[in-house]
Amino acid sequence: MARYCLLGHVDPAKLDEYRERHAAVWPELLVALRDAGWRYYSLFLRPDGLLIGYAEADDLDEAQRLVGATEVNARWQAEMARLFASEGAPDEAWELVPEVFNLEDQLAAAGC
Repeated sequence: MARYCLLGHVDPAKLDEYRERHAAVWPELLVALRDAGWRYYSLFLRPDGLLIGYAEADDLDEAQRLVGATEVNARWQAEMARLFASEGAPDEAWELVPEVFNLEDQLAAAGC
């Protein structure tokens, strides 16, 4: 399963609301993400609004397409859009950051 690092930008004036909303994500969205193939999905937020996402998926494009086709995701993205510094749906504004190192992969390759 491939690993992905994603960057986004939350409006710094809306960090508290962003944190509150993500403390209790709608259960139907959680299930939609899981069923679409998202695994080990975590979000990290800096005080300046930089949002870092980590996820694993067999195919991130397909996982995004599947969850993006759900009604619950459309509602969630519409509500979250006003909290972001970027234009449009937040799930379409992610910047993908390539992985350059993974400890477990290198340990396995080195036979350790």
